Formats: sequence, structure tokens, C-alpha cells
Amino acid sequence: MGVFDGQWLLLQGACVNQFFIADMHFGSASNAKWRGFSSSDAMDKAIIAAWRERVSPQDVVWVLGDVGNLEPLSDLPGEKRLIYGNADRPKGAFVVSGAFQSLEDEHILDTDEGPIFLVHKPTDAPLDRTPVLHGHTHSKPPEPDPRFVSVSVDKTGWGPITLAEVRARLAERASQAASAR
Repeated sequence: MGVFDGQWLLLQGACVNQFFIADMHFGSASNAKWRGFSSSDAMDKAIIAAWRERVSPQDVVWVLGDVGNLEPLSDLPGEKRLIYGNADRPKGAFVVSGAFQSLEDEHILDTDEGPIFLVHKPTDAPLDRTPVLHGHTHSKPPEPDPRFVSVSVDKTGWGPITLAEVRARLAERASQAASAR
């Protein structure tokens, strides 16, 4: 397959970025409404545009749950890996869709700077010092624990964010926690 160093993968000589996103809820009129969109189509178009602007076909996108309608994924660039969310049911539909390279309930991503735990619900994360990327909380305030970072589209400008952006958010959270002491 390739050599992974956390920031990118080396596959047959090509650098591949890692991206993270959650809570798209494609096709959901109720999510579109409380997010301030005029329709689910308008919301979907905003997410799709942000995704296309950031992700190249060779990149890897970790989707941390609550996809919604699977149809838009087929035309989006990148190799998609799903961490199931509470709304991603039935799981069999995701397997049959062929939209994802991998499907898991959680994943430990090894990076240059140590592991990062990927999960949908922050309450399902381990109680250790491992940084946690999650979805589920949408636009709610951040988790009190500074090692948690939400990659919900509500907090990422509607599109996936890179590992470098994740690291910057983790550093900012740690700095805020340290200055609050």
C-alpha cells in the first residue's frame, strides 16, 4: 500500500494528504434548517463545494460519522474511510454502497506526533491522554477536555480539514486550557 507518516501517505511516489470531516447529514432538511440553509440541496451544495475545493483524488478523507444520503459521496474526490456515526444505519447499506475503503466504529491513527483516536461520539473516547477527533456535537461548545477536537462540518467551514489544521486546533485548545489554569 504505502508508507504513512501521519501528515501524508506516500503511494507510488505521490504525497497524499489526510483530511477529516463529520456530520454532513446529506439530504437532511432538518439539519439544513437549523444550520441556516434554505434547503437540504443548498446545504449539500455548500458541503460538496468545500470538499471539492480542498480534497484531491489521491487524498484520504476520514469521515467521522453521520453521512446522510450516500449518493453525493460517489462524485467527491478522495479515498473515503468511515467511522460509523449514530445515524449511519443500517450499517449494511454502507458496506454495500462501496463508497468507503474502510468502515469501523473507531480507529487509532498513528502519526509522527503520536496516535489520534478517531470516533463519532466524544463520549465513546478512551479516558487516557490520546488526542481525540470526533463529530456528533455539531455547533455545540467544545468538549471541556482540550484533547478533543470536533471535525463536524458546522465547525470546519463545511468541508474536510487537514491533519495540520487538526494539530493547530489541538495546540490552540491546549494553550487555552493552560491559560485558564
